[in-house]
Amino acid sequence: MNDCFIKKYWKEEDILFYLHFHNKLVVRQIEVLSGETVCLTIESPIQGEHLLCDKELDDLSFEESDYISEKEFNKVWSLQFIKNK
Repeated sequence: MNDCFIKKYWKEEDILFYLHFHNKLVVRQIEVLSGETVCLTIESPIQGEHLLCDKELDDLSFEESDYISEKEFNKVWSLQFIKNK
């Protein structure tokens, strides 16, 4: 099992992305934009205009500081579901 977690701000669109890669493919994604949070998964890859990233890890460019721990990703992921209950 090869997992990697990314936190990346996309300045042009003013979106903060959290990405969970498993075997180089995104399996979970969080988008934070304008006070709205969207959570996407392989099972639910589309929500309105939001789509689960279809790029492989090797096709994207990340800096060392973009990598986060699984614990940090899961904390943000869990908070989104608590808020939506």
